[in-house]
Amino acid sequence: MAKKEEKEEDDGQAATSGMIYVFDKELSWVPSRLISQEGDSAVVSIPTYADEASILTDGGKGAKSWREEKISLKTYPGKQLPLQNIKGGKLVEVADMVDLPFLHEAAILFNLKARHVQAFPYTRTGDIVIAVNPYQWLTQIYTEEVQVRYANKLVWDAEAGDVDARKSVEPHVYETSALCYKGLAVDGMNQSILVSGESGAGKTETVKICMNHIAAVQKGPADKPQAENKVVQRVVESNPLLEAFGNAKTRRND
Repeated sequence: MAKKEEKEEDDGQAATSGMIYVFDKELSWVPSRLISQEGDSAVVSIPTYADEASILTDGGKGAKSWREEKISLKTYPGKQLPLQNIKGGKLVEVADMVDLPFLHEAAILFNLKARHVQAFPYTRTGDIVIAVNPYQWLTQIYTEEVQVRYANKLVWDAEAGDVDARKSVEPHVYETSALCYKGLAVDGMNQSILVSGESGAGKTETVKICMNHIAAVQKGPADKPQAENKVVQRVVESNPLLEAFGNAKTRRND
């Protein structure tokens, strides 16, 4: 049975309560509006933006124009268009993506993009920390004070029981390194950290940051940075070796 939405009489901005994403071969996903749906097809209103960076889940406020298009739903999971996480015309942005009302590929990508624009390179998905290469130096989130804060919050001052201490801090690779050290030194459990990603994503840099923080955490609880010790110095000196692996020639990183 057809589902139809009433249009607004404006400059092509089709009015619909169905805020959805449509697949695009070049841009992957584009926030759009559902006009009507019947059977295996739907009519959608797709916005056109000045450039890829301008494409945001904002109800189409930044769109230059709109176009109507009939699309097939056969290639969409369950023959359903993925819904936008939007409220009051704005994206529902979360630090931990398990909290997204609608969790799918498009929702993940646009949540990551929204945080990336605000210079938040890390986003959490349960126990996984997703890092998006910012291609700029964000030195303010890697200071010794920040290292100490994560060590204290997640290791030394963490409450026993089911309290998730991570909720008190922003997603960061430091939470991975701090919890790894806690599991190893405090809980007595073997630990492993998997850092994966495509060529040029920042895997080598992430491993260096993680190892440096593990070395810093082992100095013990502190309210302020301490003088660097031999363990930290040895980890720092191992960086050239990591760089050698990270600089290996690949099909996408020559």
